[in-house]
Amino acid sequence: MLKRRMFCAAALAALTVAAGGQAIAAGAVTFHFYGAEDCPPCMAFKRDHLAGVKAEGGALGFEVEDNVIRRTRDVPTPGVYGERDPILRLAAPQLEFVYPPIFVVSQAGRIVSVHGHDWRAALDSARQLAGQSG
Repeated sequence: MLKRRMFCAAALAALTVAAGGQAIAAGAVTFHFYGAEDCPPCMAFKRDHLAGVKAEGGALGFEVEDNVIRRTRDVPTPGVYGERDPILRLAAPQLEFVYPPIFVVSQAGRIVSVHGHDWRAALDSARQLAGQSG
């Protein structure tokens, strides 16, 4: 089982490369979904809810990022999620379980809320922030 300490150590390593990340518009709200193809709950969210979350994001003015890798066992590897990996690594200390699916909301590149497996709570947070920033 993946230990929280191991994941946090990987998060600290990822911070060293975070400075080169993508520039984000001031105030931009983003709903982040981190998953894996071999994770049944991840694929169920992707199949059953992701399109609706994206549609709502488009209507309310928040971005939705779909970050899916092939294997759950690769999650602790720094950089596995590419450009969006640093957001997950910064969220890691706030997570009790670090297995996907993981839902995080950021604003202007800063983590605002971490919701673990609760996508509905993440969606509520993104809705609220998008309403405040618009």
